[in-house]
Amino acid sequence: MPKTYADWLKQLTKPDLPRVLAFGGEERAFVDEAIEEIKSRFQGPFDEFNREILSLRRASCEQALLAARQHPFMAKERLLLLKDAETLKEEHLPALQQYLLEKNPTTVLVLIFEQIDFRQKIPKLLDASCDLYRFDHPKDREMASIIRMRAQTRGLRLNPDAVQQLQLELGPNLLLLDRALEKLELAYQDHVVTAEQVFEQVAQISYEDAFVLARAILMGNRSQVAKSLAHLKAAQEVPLRLLGVLAWQFRVVLRARLMLDEGETAQEVGSKLHLFGDRLDFALRMAKQLDADRQIERLTSLLKLDKSLKSSRANPWLLFDQFALELETLNERSC
Repeated sequence: MPKTYADWLKQLTKPDLPRVLAFGGEERAFVDEAIEEIKSRFQGPFDEFNREILSLRRASCEQALLAARQHPFMAKERLLLLKDAETLKEEHLPALQQYLLEKNPTTVLVLIFEQIDFRQKIPKLLDASCDLYRFDHPKDREMASIIRMRAQTRGLRLNPDAVQQLQLELGPNLLLLDRALEKLELAYQDHVVTAEQVFEQVAQISYEDAFVLARAILMGNRSQVAKSLAHLKAAQEVPLRLLGVLAWQFRVVLRARLMLDEGETAQEVGSKLHLFGDRLDFALRMAKQLDADRQIERLTSLLKLDKSLKSSRANPWLLFDQFALELETLNERSC
């Protein structure tokens, strides 16, 4: 069974790294962070000669394993990072299996996957023979502790309301969270950050347009979707950041609908979802008009867009416009 981000944090408390590790998963911020941590452990006077990065799209499996068998130069160990590990094929299985049986004790070999597909034999072999980590997007219930932990590593102090405000603003998006914490660190390094200061420094999206856009998508109002997108583009908003706001709103509306279906009152919904005033009224109004299956499809579309925005070189707003049209098509099919 693949290891999680929590397992990786425990590994960091140990002085030595395993000889073979593999990383992948949807949450690329966690993957990038793990790789940077590993690289930081090779900072000695000769370690520039003992760090090597190869892409398995360019280097063959045989070349990569030959590099893994090399000995360090005037150091106790060397680091070999193998990118694009998902391109390894079943034909490479015997050679990789042989290396895992006879690991070079002076090499830390790290395989980096864009995606880990356990239908393939290579990930299964690595899962059984070494430390394979799959980092998925954090769940909503995990975000508060993640926010506090990542703020603490920057020496940044947040009061409880500030933590909640960041969670509401950004959802489970770690790339946006790290950018927000960086801004807060520059502005309030020597102070305890409040929710009002989070709003001042982080909440730059036109929330009126963002809420109107979410409502228009939920209601299938094509003309209003177009108007809201135009306003957000004119304000030079970032699609990835806007996506976090939409994802949070869509999840909240879906959860409110499910809670209402279970017989909970509006007050109970507001208390459990930490919604009050206009936000609660909006969530309840949308939840009562919601088709739950359709909302799940919307959230699936959001996840696909999130991956595309983080990996594609296409214009982000072009991708976002296509996403909005797909949701409108979904509304038409559901009518």
